[in-house]
Amino acid sequence: MKSICLCLGAGGARGLAHIVILEAFEELGIQPTVISGSSIGAIIGAAYAAGFSTKEMKASLREKVLNKSGKFREIFKSLDLVKLLDFVDIETSAGGFIKGDKFLSFFADELKVKTFEDLKIPLKVVATNFLTKEQSVFDEGELFLPVKASYSLPGLFKPVNINNQLYVDGGLVNPLPYDIFTEKCDVTIAIDVQSNFNIKTLSDIPKAYEVFFNAFQIMQKSIIHEKLKLSQPDILIRTDIRDVRALEFMKADSIFKRSYVYKEELKKKLSKLLD
Repeated sequence: MKSICLCLGAGGARGLAHIVILEAFEELGIQPTVISGSSIGAIIGAAYAAGFSTKEMKASLREKVLNKSGKFREIFKSLDLVKLLDFVDIETSAGGFIKGDKFLSFFADELKVKTFEDLKIPLKVVATNFLTKEQSVFDEGELFLPVKASYSLPGLFKPVNINNQLYVDGGLVNPLPYDIFTEKCDVTIAIDVQSNFNIKTLSDIPKAYEVFFNAFQIMQKSIIHEKLKLSQPDILIRTDIRDVRALEFMKADSIFKRSYVYKEELKKKLSKLLD
């Protein structure tokens, strides 16, 4: 069996497309040999590596996020950042608006693993060392602090202290980390969930927080563009799911529906390479 190295890229709520695209592996009856992830890709990569099926991930998302009576729905349905109260524990005194501990606790309870060594599939998580301004790759020891660091968008989440170093969102340095595998990869797959904007005229100027998130996305697209000049994965799947802002997880069902075409694209390309 050929070794398959799978990279799940950063992209906020659009990264929920990873869940549908992962169905390609289940439908082909295979699994990745190793997974890398940055930001939302690290979260979904950790869940899949822990043994969660895509069906289970969707069910958990619907129960905890899409449930009409759930706190998450009330918080994010209007994208009003000043209402991020119970679920995301506001913190304005040090480094960011959100500590992120409540989400991390929820995530850890769901997965029921504690370390990278507990995972069923090896995982590499990318975060940015805030002090050295360099990429850090975590693949051993305690799992959830590196995952938390990988999605800690600067200014929104507090930087994460790991061994007296501060870490923030991995998308700052490597939003599509297909180039960090040290293992033998017969097939390298990268899933890029960045997207183009719908802004076409000056009358479409977005709100301030949208400008912030879009500026972050521009930076990530530029990094990926330059990386692809240096090396290419064997399979590159690039989604283009528009009209979804960084925190619009409430659009999960719409994101899922628009992701099936990319799952089929991966199945076709992967089947051809494996044959």
